[in-house]
Amino acid sequence: MCVPSSIGTPCAGPENCNGECLNGFCGCSGIAHERQLESSPLDVYLILDRTGSMGTDCAYVAGSSPPVSSKACFATYALADYLVEVSPVVDTSLAFSVMSLSNDCTGSSYDPALIAQTSLPVTADSALVQRISDEDFSGGYGTRIEGALRGIANYTSNHQTSGREMIGVLITDGDATQCDTNNSNLAGIIGDHLANTGLRTFIIGMDGASEAKLEELAIAGGAEPHDDFCGGVTPPCHYWNVGDGSGDVLANALQAITQQAVPLPCEIDVTGLTAPAGEELDYTRVNVTLTQGETVTTIPQAATGDSCPSDQPAWYYDAPSAPTKIYLCENACDEVSAAGDGAELNVVAGCTSTIVVQ
Repeated sequence: MCVPSSIGTPCAGPENCNGECLNGFCGCSGIAHERQLESSPLDVYLILDRTGSMGTDCAYVAGSSPPVSSKACFATYALADYLVEVSPVVDTSLAFSVMSLSNDCTGSSYDPALIAQTSLPVTADSALVQRISDEDFSGGYGTRIEGALRGIANYTSNHQTSGREMIGVLITDGDATQCDTNNSNLAGIIGDHLANTGLRTFIIGMDGASEAKLEELAIAGGAEPHDDFCGGVTPPCHYWNVGDGSGDVLANALQAITQQAVPLPCEIDVTGLTAPAGEELDYTRVNVTLTQGETVTTIPQAATGDSCPSDQPAWYYDAPSAPTKIYLCENACDEVSAAGDGAELNVVAGCTSTIVVQ
């Protein structure tokens, strides 16, 4: 299959192009292995710690700043702003509950959710934002993490929809003080849930919680390692530490979680890559292109993941001498993810050479 691209220089015809002259550019005439870009819709069940240690509450007023310097008020504003302003890459809905609203340790009080699955983004006067704004963080039943984790496991199991990804998210500022307080047992709840259903649980910690304990929960819940907001845990970590919740850190953590949850086309298996007929596969003659309608963009290669450029999209091999995967650098992953359904990511073998980062 001939693939047009921006490889080389503009051309008027095949006489001044040693590949294919298509759409005015000299392009690679190798074999394209196409990957249609389609992401699964996402459903999120978020549970927020409402215990007294979160501090003084406040009401959310759209377009304003938190009037109280407390974890409760910062979280109220950060969550509400995120839900109103988010621009999901895929169809996303969110259900909401709070932790320790009752003395439940079994998780039964978390289904149904306080606010059922709601498509994002929402308006500032939506039931979802109003419920978050109205929370008074009065506590009274202690930090019942067991109940919340069992609630996430039960709810996500019972409300998973075919063709949609489902995840749970717990935001807490403390360690378990009621119900089962053994952290290994708590990790086992969501670890077993992941093993039995494939559904992941993500953990966001605020000031006051034991980072090591939350990291243990996050590993069990199935989060992938990352280097963002690790707090006192040596990166890479699996949970997100958002401190007191002020600023954009909570919104950024939620965005990172949704990007982990929805399969993104940022890792490509090349073990099945084939060369054009009569040629041997040469990994130094491979290019990656992104096709959006009539526009084809060649993504250049970086030598390694550490050499990913900050000013342009790029990709790299896992092992250049004997590659099994192509990884997109972060900015290339963002560009490909934003391309939307219907775009194509092509790995083209049999090119004259590989276009590299300049």
